[in-house]
Amino acid sequence: MGKYIAARKPVLDSNQEVFAYEIIFKNSIEEKGLSENSKLFIEEISDDIKFFENSNLADGKKVFIHFNADLIQSEVPQLVSKDNLGIEISEDIKLKNEIINTIKKLKDNGCLLILNQSVKNPAVNLYEYADIIKIDYKKASKTEHRSFIETIRNKNSSQIKFLAQNIDEHHQFKEAKAAGFDYFQGVFFTKADMVNDSGTPGYKINYLNVLKELNKADVDFDKIEKLIKNDISMSFSLLKTINSASYGYNVASIKQASALLGVKGLKKWSLLYLINGLKDDKPNILFVNTLTRAKFAESLAEEFNAADKSEDLFTMGIFSMLDAFLNRSMAKIMEETALTEEIKEAILIREGVMGEILNLVIAFERVKWDQVALIERKNQLDPKKLYNKYLKAVDFAYETMGVLIKKQK
Repeated sequence: MGKYIAARKPVLDSNQEVFAYEIIFKNSIEEKGLSENSKLFIEEISDDIKFFENSNLADGKKVFIHFNADLIQSEVPQLVSKDNLGIEISEDIKLKNEIINTIKKLKDNGCLLILNQSVKNPAVNLYEYADIIKIDYKKASKTEHRSFIETIRNKNSSQIKFLAQNIDEHHQFKEAKAAGFDYFQGVFFTKADMVNDSGTPGYKINYLNVLKELNKADVDFDKIEKLIKNDISMSFSLLKTINSASYGYNVASIKQASALLGVKGLKKWSLLYLINGLKDDKPNILFVNTLTRAKFAESLAEEFNAADKSEDLFTMGIFSMLDAFLNRSMAKIMEETALTEEIKEAILIREGVMGEILNLVIAFERVKWDQVALIERKNQLDPKKLYNKYLKAVDFAYETMGVLIKKQK
């Protein structure tokens, strides 16, 4: 791991599969000019980009990095993999001849070039080099976007792809898709699609009922046994878990398996089983995001002097994403679930220490560096330590997803 702290924003295709991750640095390296220490800077940033390419942050996808004029003309593009790197060119870059010549060379050398663009103030002299044109969806109307895309494709190349950023609601995703965009960036996939709310299917209600029982003050294992037995795949998953090498048991009874795992073990198993079972009609990135959020929140307990709340923080992280899985309002989900008032208040109104942790986790997830820095200062947190926890949470998400998918086969 290199010098710079960073997080990622997924770039999704029209099927909501991840095409790439934009890596955004916390300390705004793109705003820094190269000084007399430019050689050291170039080595550091090259090392960091290579780290991202090879880590779970990239997950084997393309990595988009925002380049200013200095970075474009530096040695960085030549030092990293052309197969995985996408160079984002700022829309306000001054297009001097040497910049245009460098961009042309990068294109000729096989770099993927993403041109940040304004519909109302286009930089037409760069279109012939662009592989992807990135546009802020909120800064123009649907009609303007459609007209712009059609014009560029007719005058330049039909191979140019278009990326809509700031897609924060499902209806915007559908509109942008209809307007001709190929890729989409924003938090829409983490939100409930209320238009598609057709009620919660029976098997999903069963998952929620298990969690509801587990979060009661007096856990009734007989009732939990009946609920788990109502779902064959849930029963199979529980027995496979308890009989795995991690636990080393050999039991065939749901009740015995529940007792051996205990309330804490059952809670964690059921939370993971819940979101795995809910993800069938949702993009994989939502599943990854949920696991990352839960693990990151859990890992922050000690930093906030709340070690006794680590288990509840994991639960909070999972439940804070359930509206997106169920296409229901969070208020309704909270009404129907036996969670502690502290968890509910953290999710609904971001109150208390758990609410503060959730704010921090979501700010990191959405790459809101100003908000992250504010919470760090307020709570005297070590930024590098937080970053390490974030990276470990991302690793946990992919490892857990891999284990769960393997168990289904």
